[in-house]
Amino acid sequence: MRISTNTRAVVTGASGGLGRELCLQLADRGAKLWITDVDLAAAEATAALALARGAGEARAMACDVSKKEEVAALAEKARGAWGAVDLLVNNAGVGVGGDFQKQDLGTWEWIMAINLWGVIYGCHYFYPLLKESGSGAILNIGSSAGLANGPRMAGYNVTKAAVISLSETLASEFDTSGVTATVVCPTFFKTGILEHTRMLDPKLKDIAAKAFDRSFSTAQSVASASLRGVERGSLYVLPSWDARLLWRFKRLAPRTFNRLCRRVFKPV
Repeated sequence: MRISTNTRAVVTGASGGLGRELCLQLADRGAKLWITDVDLAAAEATAALALARGAGEARAMACDVSKKEEVAALAEKARGAWGAVDLLVNNAGVGVGGDFQKQDLGTWEWIMAINLWGVIYGCHYFYPLLKESGSGAILNIGSSAGLANGPRMAGYNVTKAAVISLSETLASEFDTSGVTATVVCPTFFKTGILEHTRMLDPKLKDIAAKAFDRSFSTAQSVASASLRGVERGSLYVLPSWDARLLWRFKRLAPRTFNRLCRRVFKPV
């Protein structure tokens, strides 16, 4: 699909970071936006920035993607305002870092509700609106963590691997409907996810913070690659060289890859 002034897009988790940048780059093309986040004031701030960048329309709404009734209400409001939707961006997400045995079931339920069920709810409630547009697209924000599955990130890895699997399934199921599915799998890049990450080991947070600081990727570059992938109808978007290298290395030498992961993420 081509993103233009006719594009009607819904973006979740758009209070900052990648979500906000996706909104701004969509605004640069004149798209109409429905911007959501659990933090309504931050979503409204993104909407104001998007309007200043040229968005054809920018509405803000509070939405907790872990609650299906709120996602359903968002879809109904979008239907009432626009009739159909051209692009759904399932961006809202959180993180968990720490040893598997330290991650209690409450933490599992928290991350699954947002990172996985939030995406499932979005796809479920918005697919009819995307299909009505005739050429709709779903952009799911995954992660290279869902491809590499390194240690000490079980909750995050599992949810992102599931998002990749869901995207692959939808891409094949939707093949004749005119709706495409794209999943973007970045590595570390400068964003605000650490603010929404439960670190079960404080030392692991220091490792992650250094990885974010050293990254050459940015929210701008990841957003740009993601939207190009949507326009091309690509299933996978690996926006940086290290993401592509990790995926190839794991497939070619899985045992060596796992040994290196253990050394990088070993308890300190």
